[in-house]
Amino acid sequence: MRSIKYRFLGYFFAILVSISYLVYRYFILENVSDFHKEILVTTAIGFIMTAIVGIYEIVKNNGKYFWLAIKCWLFVPNKIVYVSLSYLIRIKLPGSERYLLVKGSKINQYQPVGGVYKLVGNKDIYKEWNALKKADTKNPRDLRFFIKAKHLPDVLKWFRSGKDREIGVWREFREELIDNNILSNENFKSIRAEYLYSRENLLSKQTRFNNESYHSLVYNIFNIELNDAQLNELISLEQKKIFTKKYAFVTEDEISKECFNNSKTRIGQHAKHIK
Repeated sequence: MRSIKYRFLGYFFAILVSISYLVYRYFILENVSDFHKEILVTTAIGFIMTAIVGIYEIVKNNGKYFWLAIKCWLFVPNKIVYVSLSYLIRIKLPGSERYLLVKGSKINQYQPVGGVYKLVGNKDIYKEWNALKKADTKNPRDLRFFIKAKHLPDVLKWFRSGKDREIGVWREFREELIDNNILSNENFKSIRAEYLYSRENLLSKQTRFNNESYHSLVYNIFNIELNDAQLNELISLEQKKIFTKKYAFVTEDEISKECFNNSKTRIGQHAKHIK
């Protein structure tokens, strides 16, 4: 990241100096010598072309995160950012068009099945990016942590690569639905999860935590493709009871309103991402 930052600054400086010289050469300088005409002008144009190509490569490598990277590198490099990298699972019943949510374990609300990804392998974000884990996180391998903003572009680039982290959704599905006896192990020995899209909220100003300046949240959204037995079990569950202390079947409108049960029961704000 640091080398890319200095390359970008170098290219920008080269363009600035070269353009300044060309303005001086063609609009101010009189009695122009051959040295200016044949050497310096050619050199300045060469610098500009090289810098443009270099900046294009940086933009291409960072993709849609280019301007975010510029902000992180140049304007808020040492601001503290809370990062949460997670997935949400859409479980929608055809016919009734209701979504299955579960009761949150930490917050009194209903929310989509899912959670933060975990590290796998030997990746050490605490050493590589000087990350600090969230105070209530018992598992240091959870991908929710604090970093300085200058590291955010590298974190996002690494996360998109899928390396050294979970890529499946089975763990949270099992823990929240099967281990909690909402769904049966018999019908849900395995699931087929289809990746749909990602939702991001990057460098959003927040002050929820001490010394925090920004939030950066990434949600990967998956859809569960139900076989006949799984679908029938979910239909039976909905017909048995719309909501309990463990789960709830809610409509898209209720998700938008962030509440159900005559506005008495809260739905997590992030549930809107599965609609």
